[in-house]
Amino acid sequence: MAHQTYIDAFVPAGKDVTACVSCGLCLQKCPVMKMGKEESKAEIKRLLNDETPMRVLNECTFCYSCNHYCPKGLKPYALFLERMAAKLRENGQGIPASIEYMFTGKHESGYFFDMYNAAPEEDKAILKKWKSIPARSKDVLFIGCTGRTIPKTIEYAKALKSLPKYAPRDACCGEIPYRMGDYESFVEIVDRTRKHLDILDAERLVCYCGSCSNYFGHFWPECHGVELPYKVISLWEWLWEKYNTGEITIKRSVGTKVALTDSCYSSELGDAFYEAVRGLHEAAGMPVVELENNRYDSLCCGFASGIRDNFENKHIKIEAKKKFDQILQTEAKDVSCYCPGCWLNLGKLGEKHNINIHYAMNKILWAFEDGSPNSAG
Repeated sequence: MAHQTYIDAFVPAGKDVTACVSCGLCLQKCPVMKMGKEESKAEIKRLLNDETPMRVLNECTFCYSCNHYCPKGLKPYALFLERMAAKLRENGQGIPASIEYMFTGKHESGYFFDMYNAAPEEDKAILKKWKSIPARSKDVLFIGCTGRTIPKTIEYAKALKSLPKYAPRDACCGEIPYRMGDYESFVEIVDRTRKHLDILDAERLVCYCGSCSNYFGHFWPECHGVELPYKVISLWEWLWEKYNTGEITIKRSVGTKVALTDSCYSSELGDAFYEAVRGLHEAAGMPVVELENNRYDSLCCGFASGIRDNFENKHIKIEAKKKFDQILQTEAKDVSCYCPGCWLNLGKLGEKHNINIHYAMNKILWAFEDGSPNSAG
């Protein structure tokens, strides 16, 4: 069973509860708040003492970057979330129905379940096939909530032909309830999904979604006491590995320069993930233009900011605009997103400015294919 509060995650396994020295580096390095030294130290002390902070709960985008900069290896993101969730409880604010609708398995009717139920029969047949436990294999591809909405794209991708696929429809990494302050729902999802994953006989779990690889491989074991019996990697890393060994090859070039927008969760996955993403883009004929804030300092697309001010959605738009302003500065007409949330959240701004927002993995899989061009996403 997962731990019971965000505070449990603040001090990961192997760390000491007294490790925090209130240095404030997490807030000084924050790409959003950029606090001064004395201000940051005072703010951290308030948060540690469960006092009302001056800025964090009004400005934090809950993007994970602070975790990367803690010199003691703690997870200040979890501390901030605990205080945010407590503020919501104090205000008597429950999780809005519109937010709960996004939680996989919370109710029989939900955003993803409703999409699966409305899918064409061919898609439903693939989803049914993916429910079966694969035979023993070195690698198994886990397909999470979003990937299950495009089953044909994944099932028929030639680059993924050798990968057994597994995708129980109620299995989920738990990112959305976790980031929306509902730890109880997160624990329910972890307990349910772990039962699905523990029975796999594999050496590595390859996650189609980078967020799944982050939660299964990092947040679950390091912060919440739940460890899976195999190594977890992202599909980006798996494809980059196979490309470099010559097991799969690029068949056609996309031929488009792209502004690459890094997801906030990527700071947890580290350099190997960043190099795989950029390497595959270059190999597929998509030279990368970096945003001003990238890699460990990337800005959030705004999704997680929706928790602020009792789920006031205006914050999502405000933070999304900050990121999109950096996209506009590159003067690129094509943008590559590897996070489904970023792709959806930035899409409307892209339409407004006549900029193409692409879901990166679709482009990469297209480049590995033979035959005539089709939709690359």
